[in-house]
Amino acid sequence: MKPFLYELAETLYKNYRPLDTLTVVFPNRRAVLYFRKHLSVFLERPTFAPRLITIEDFIADLTELKVPDKLELIHRLFKTYYELLKKSPETASEPFDKFYFWGDMLLRDFDEVDKYLVNPGQLFQDLSNQKELDSSFDYLTDEQREFLKTFWGSFEEHLTGNKRKFLTVWNQLFALYTRFGQALLAEGLAYEGMLHRHVAENLSEGMAQRVKGKSLVFAGFNALTKAEEKIMSFFVDRGTATIHWDLDEYYVNNNTQEAGKFFREYQQHPVLGKTFSKDIPSHFTAVLQSGKRAGQQKSVRVFGAAQPVGQAKVMAQVLREQLATGIDPEDTLIVLPDEKLLLPVLHGLSADVEKLNITMGFPVSSTPLYNLVELLIEMQIGARHDQFNHRQVLALLGHPYVVAADAAVANAKRKEILSNNWVHVHRNFLASSVPLHRLIFTTAGANIIGYLKDIVMEIGRMSTITTFDKEYAFHFVKLLNRMADVMGNDLEEQHSPSTPADEAPARSRTKSVVLKSFLRLFRQLIQAYKIPFTGEPLKGLQVMGVLETRNLDYKNVFILSLNEGAFPSSAGKGSYVPFNIRRAYSLPTVEHQDAMYAYLFYRVLQRAENVFLFYNAETDVLGQGEMSRYLQQLVYESGLHLEKKILHNPVQPTPITPITVEKNEDVMQTLARLSEGNSMFRGLSPSALNTYMECRLRFYFRQVARIREPDAVEEDLDARVLGNFLHDVMEHFYKRLREQKKSKNIEAADFDHAGLLIDQLIDEVFINSYGLEPGKAVVYEGQRLVVREVVKRFAHRIIEMDKAYAPFTMEAVEQEGMLYQVPISKPPGHVLLSGKIDRVDRKDDVLRVIDYKTGKDKLDFDSVESLFIRDGKRNKAAFQTLLYALLYRANANHRGTRIVPGLINRMNLFDDDFKFGLKVGREYVTDVDPLLPEFEQRLKIVLEELFDIETPFDQTTDPEICRNCPYQGICYR
Repeated sequence: MKPFLYELAETLYKNYRPLDTLTVVFPNRRAVLYFRKHLSVFLERPTFAPRLITIEDFIADLTELKVPDKLELIHRLFKTYYELLKKSPETASEPFDKFYFWGDMLLRDFDEVDKYLVNPGQLFQDLSNQKELDSSFDYLTDEQREFLKTFWGSFEEHLTGNKRKFLTVWNQLFALYTRFGQALLAEGLAYEGMLHRHVAENLSEGMAQRVKGKSLVFAGFNALTKAEEKIMSFFVDRGTATIHWDLDEYYVNNNTQEAGKFFREYQQHPVLGKTFSKDIPSHFTAVLQSGKRAGQQKSVRVFGAAQPVGQAKVMAQVLREQLATGIDPEDTLIVLPDEKLLLPVLHGLSADVEKLNITMGFPVSSTPLYNLVELLIEMQIGARHDQFNHRQVLALLGHPYVVAADAAVANAKRKEILSNNWVHVHRNFLASSVPLHRLIFTTAGANIIGYLKDIVMEIGRMSTITTFDKEYAFHFVKLLNRMADVMGNDLEEQHSPSTPADEAPARSRTKSVVLKSFLRLFRQLIQAYKIPFTGEPLKGLQVMGVLETRNLDYKNVFILSLNEGAFPSSAGKGSYVPFNIRRAYSLPTVEHQDAMYAYLFYRVLQRAENVFLFYNAETDVLGQGEMSRYLQQLVYESGLHLEKKILHNPVQPTPITPITVEKNEDVMQTLARLSEGNSMFRGLSPSALNTYMECRLRFYFRQVARIREPDAVEEDLDARVLGNFLHDVMEHFYKRLREQKKSKNIEAADFDHAGLLIDQLIDEVFINSYGLEPGKAVVYEGQRLVVREVVKRFAHRIIEMDKAYAPFTMEAVEQEGMLYQVPISKPPGHVLLSGKIDRVDRKDDVLRVIDYKTGKDKLDFDSVESLFIRDGKRNKAAFQTLLYALLYRANANHRGTRIVPGLINRMNLFDDDFKFGLKVGREYVTDVDPLLPEFEQRLKIVLEELFDIETPFDQTTDPEICRNCPYQGICYR
């Protein structure tokens, strides 16, 4: 069958000479390209072509008004809105980023009001007054008035804040509409609907003279706005224009077919009705006249597949088979109602199609540059006192562009931040000679747009990035330039434009608030921003969205996402004008949209010969997956023979089998090295043995396979973070005290001024831990303030108890190098144990081995045996402290003393009756020696098992132990 644009070209070539006296108006630019291609078939020699133009450009040529882009229009609307409503408490303080969504909605409403030539004064007046409704709307039908009463009745019941704001804005809509229009006209500007209304209401012979050429042809139109209808009727009525409709008898002559709704209305129009031919073409169900299927109807195949990506995969397979049979890729179209399927479709087609033309753009929000810009803004939002939050810093240092600039520098800084657990990273540490790094890690100030532009432009200059990345940078710079042109570089202006001095509080916003506002606005703008694909529009297989298919015909058509909610789309656009009122004033409603998309569906099929339709066959609880109504109509009403296949891809869950690692020679050699005590392996620590007894497999991952646990900065107030700070403060306190006294002997008087030293040490620990600038006062806020107060409270309580316990001798603080060899019967014959003891002090004949614990560790345990039972209830802290006591007894020469192990723990530290020491059952341990023989014997059993080649590394059977394990991603527990 001949394409519509081919038939149009043939008709115009025969009936209009010379062609350059003709102007042809189309719904979109793609139709212009294809018409030019078809027209060239009839031209035997060079000639002047007719003027080919879109309807938007045609109407724009009839006036001097210009249409700015959407961002500028919404920003101008915001200024008018603010001036009009600045005294209203519901709307006065609304910043531009929050207005943008509502401004977009208002602009769309104003646009439709004008395009459909609705009387704005009547539409926007206060309908809440029943008397006004009865007296002022006599022109409405009873049904229309009932719609309005029903709507406003729902508002009168409960006037919540949102409803009051809605009503406040509604009551001012006509004033806002009028002032906005006047402000635009004063500068020779208009939004598209305003421009259309201006032309439609001022049609005259003088305006008609603007049309170049003697004859006009409107081609391929369907759902006209009232302004378009009036403009087209004007030229048709004058006899200077004709209309060529792209339609089919199948849906026009069937009153139940929504696809023909608008054509049936235009057939009754006093002017447009005369442009319809009595013989409406019948392509949809016609028998093909040529090709392999001559004498038959079009082939229609329907495929149900699991999930959207499943559709893309099935479509790629079907297309591959069809290409193998010889179909022409340039006469083949893929329609994507759901543009999120673009990347899966492209991935499936990559090996089968040489040339491809994609009409829809690539979403900027899916580019790595968008991710970078988001991180940059978030980093600036969180910046405090020349410091940045570690989250954004680490993410930026790992970003492909930052790594591409200098991987060694980025990785080194990332490693140091993680190793030091810096929650906040100072700008001085991030300073670098790498240009991109230097631009990124600086404070932006108010000029965030300039900051971002400098970074994006530097990325564009990098030689280590791809052509695609340079394209992304180009489009980002364009967008940022446009934002700066419209809003200015000083973002304070977007919050309260033209704010007088006496309204200064409305502008007193912090940098963080302004940047958050900018980020919200940036995200809204970027959602609609797409990067066009570069290609030859008339070559190769075509991939289009639904709207781009208007007027275009292909022999082979593939349509995906034929499900309710996708085609037709259920995502209605927001509006200040509710459905009932829209219906009362004949503004577009959902029914209007459905009829338009129904036409686009049947139109793209009407001249096709081979049709392949795909839908998601898996229906969820919300009905997603239900076959589209258009597809249902095709199956049950068209009379066409359809082949239908539902392709199932049953997903069988893979059973999670327990992981067991057998011990081989390599494993045994690694275990043996643990006992050698070299620079890499310092023996087995108490925490490593705790890990082994909890889960052998976790011990294998960490100690044998050396699989690093994921690096992360701990910023929550967990026991480890507080423990590290407390350990450091107490270590420095007692070392400083011993250095000052040049003695290990501690007396009560030594604690008289300890508070000042503790405060000083907390500052020093914070400076070292967070990489702060030495000598500069530490600013405590947020989490830092909480950490300081908690550590300070712990430290003061410990000092309070030590003062009461004094005098005593401080034997060791954070003592390392405590080693002990346990003989075993398995090779290598012994196991080296090592540990770092927090503190050892002596008073009289008592040696206290102390472990600081800031978690929920308990002092008591049932028995030595209970410390070796593999479950989540064993007292790990008690096991660790007893092992420290064993190490100290083996390394220190303190005969005649009793070693008393104990915890200084968070749970009991602040009890009035706190008593130091561990408890076996209800009895305090006053001497560890009676416990050590059994402890060492049971420890030896564990170590014999560890070095037994027949005992594998297996998983714990206690799921509670797995809850916080860093290796969950391997075990899937």
